[in-house]
Amino acid sequence: MTELPISASTLNWTCRDAEQELVARARHDAGAFAEIYRRHAHAIGGYVYRRVGDVHTTDDLVADVFLAAMRALPRYRIRGVPLRAWLYRIATNTVNRWAGRNKWRRFVRLEGDAVDAQVGSSADAGASDGDTEAARQALWSLSMKHQSVLALHYLEGLPIEEVAVVLGCRVGTVKSRLSRAREALRTKLQERR
Repeated sequence: MTELPISASTLNWTCRDAEQELVARARHDAGAFAEIYRRHAHAIGGYVYRRVGDVHTTDDLVADVFLAAMRALPRYRIRGVPLRAWLYRIATNTVNRWAGRNKWRRFVRLEGDAVDAQVGSSADAGASDGDTEAARQALWSLSMKHQSVLALHYLEGLPIEEVAVVLGCRVGTVKSRLSRAREALRTKLQERR
């Protein structure tokens, strides 16, 4: 893992001695790694689902995330940054690679989902359901770097400093990406109306 661009003292997350001990044990003990999975799978799974929108794909990608984490755990350095930030980084990279490989599928699914959402919303769903679906579609149509920064900050509720740690970039970069991503999302939502 490369050196992070921000000091751990600026983070709200704290890396407890228990987590450090668990990481050290998990390098050699499958039971300890299972405990890491139990502690973090729900959060990572929620993040992945919000990025891909499909339960089955989420299951596959979460499995890939934890497999990659298990393989990379011997190289993981405890530097005061919580393990979950590292897992979010692996999840972000995994989702971005998946989206790059499946761009045509995502386009077809987005087009089909947009039609289904319009039919469903006119038939029996409320306006808020239609708005939620429109927001999902608009988010999925953005670039991966914009999706990542919006999902981590707004959907996962991470402060900008923590998003910077997860993405491995500076706080200023995250702020500018957030600004551009919000503008791009606003434009996509206006186009859909």
